[in-house]
Amino acid sequence: DVCVVHFFSSLHLIFDVCVVHFFSSLHLIFDSDVTTHTSEYVYLAQGSTHLCHTINFEWKHYAYVYLVVTLKNLGLWTKHLIHNIEHNQGVTKDFSVELVIVDYESSDLNVEEELSKSSLPKWHYIRKTGPFSRAGGLQAALDYVTDPNSIVLAMDMHLAIPPGFVNYARKHVVQGKMAFAPMFFRLNKGYTEVNPQGYWEPYTFGIFGMYKSDWDTVGGYNTTHYTNEWGGEDVDVADRTLEHGYEIFRIRYPGFLHYYHSRKGLWNS
Repeated sequence: DVCVVHFFSSLHLIFDVCVVHFFSSLHLIFDSDVTTHTSEYVYLAQGSTHLCHTINFEWKHYAYVYLVVTLKNLGLWTKHLIHNIEHNQGVTKDFSVELVIVDYESSDLNVEEELSKSSLPKWHYIRKTGPFSRAGGLQAALDYVTDPNSIVLAMDMHLAIPPGFVNYARKHVVQGKMAFAPMFFRLNKGYTEVNPQGYWEPYTFGIFGMYKSDWDTVGGYNTTHYTNEWGGEDVDVADRTLEHGYEIFRIRYPGFLHYYHSRKGLWNS
């Protein structure tokens, strides 16, 4: 006998007027207390009542994931990010994850030392000089990654990242086909995950994930136009991703929060 604990099926993508894609996830518990979980993409052709397996539209269960950020003088937020990922790995035991931090000469924290003191098994530190540039910093992280079959997920510094977030990203990044750009819940001033009040932020693509091969295809970040500043570089990447024929998966991921913070004194201001 088998008990179905959780079945999830969501309308995923519409490639054209004839085919609708779904993502299905099935969690089973057998009498022997053995559990298994399976997730896959299926599609429904127009006029059909039967779901079919997709061809060349599959997620990779064991894809290595790089979480990349860039910063300058965000010492407390850097500690928060490291602790967040430490906690998540303790919960999920998912160690196929590497944190890459590109640091523009922070003076408020020795970022490399903080990483070395952490329990993170895999991390990489890159120090850059000159004025802060989000596009330039994230591109430096992209340049560090050489494996075309790894996922690179550009992140923000002011987030609450739930434990299952990285594996969820794996499921919704399809090499050569689809990028992942989740929305976060932007907390109002004075609120935290304990008492969240705010709104879902639809007007940002700052959190953006693709396989390294696909980042290379779309050209990465535009460091020529977006120089010593931040803002706009994320939408530019999303535009070029769509222009190259990729889909972008958007979702309101539960528990994925963005903390309120003042912009005064940030980076080059």
